[in-house]
Amino acid sequence: MRAREWIKKTVSVVFKIILTVFLVITLNRIFLPKYVNENQDGRITQEYYRYAKDTDVIFAGSSTVHSGIDPRVLFDEQGISAYLRANASQTMWISYYMIEDAIRCHKPELVCIDMTFIKYGDDFVEEPSTRKALDGMRMSLSKINCIKASMGEDEKMADYIMPLFRFHSRWKELTLDDFRYAYYNKPVTVKGYLPDDEVESAEEGELVYTREGDTSISPKNIYYLRKAIELCEKNGIQVMLFKVPAHSSNWSRDYDEQISAIAAEYGVSYINFDDLNDDIGLDYSTDTPDGGSHLNANGAVKFSSYLGDCIKKDYKVSDRRR
Repeated sequence: MRAREWIKKTVSVVFKIILTVFLVITLNRIFLPKYVNENQDGRITQEYYRYAKDTDVIFAGSSTVHSGIDPRVLFDEQGISAYLRANASQTMWISYYMIEDAIRCHKPELVCIDMTFIKYGDDFVEEPSTRKALDGMRMSLSKINCIKASMGEDEKMADYIMPLFRFHSRWKELTLDDFRYAYYNKPVTVKGYLPDDEVESAEEGELVYTREGDTSISPKNIYYLRKAIELCEKNGIQVMLFKVPAHSSNWSRDYDEQISAIAAEYGVSYINFDDLNDDIGLDYSTDTPDGGSHLNANGAVKFSSYLGDCIKKDYKVSDRRR
């Protein structure tokens, strides 16, 4: 009789624990922003896991990447299977942990790291962008360390681990989509690519960099750039450093010199594609959605075609069409 009562109580306790865990997980999923109809770059991280095993080339970087590189062009023209692990305002430390997480899931053949955002300092914190990068990241040591490296002084680790703590006030804003996509989110990107069909021409004239002030790359950026290259070297992965082409003056040749020096030290290449705008065939009266800072869908096709040729020429990457 006692044994039967003990079993009954144990089953009851276990059931309550399982139910509690299920409810917490479900509430977390409900209250977490879905990034389906807006801020869609918040879905890039989560959707990667669907394609990890079929990805040979990983691109890390900021919004210039997810708007400016079309994986469909890379595949159709060169057989390159790529995924863009990019987010708005992605810092070098977030790029590093995106790469580390990618290697943990499936070791790629080539990692390409965009340098556009390296110009910002160690104290750069932008919680909305950080959340969009990390909300969809699977729980791992990479995610924990990325949170530590990225969050501001007034933020809490628990808010990232348990989104319910951060977004509990969203209950007034919940929509049907929050419940519909709690456990399954429809794909909204094309392997991390978010086409932009808008057109806003850049100012006419030759591109001239005008960024002023301290143009030395900050210690934290250098640390994580080196760390990313060394991680890839350790795993036998090829590395390419590059800057997505733009018609923006917010850059300095000082950055190019510093990045080139680090690249040379490790024997990897660095290309500032701003210098190849004409070769790529970019026309900033038609190929940009915002006056030159990013590429639109038309510009992405041109750049991706040129980029695919560069990758095929200089790196050993599988042709998935065969």
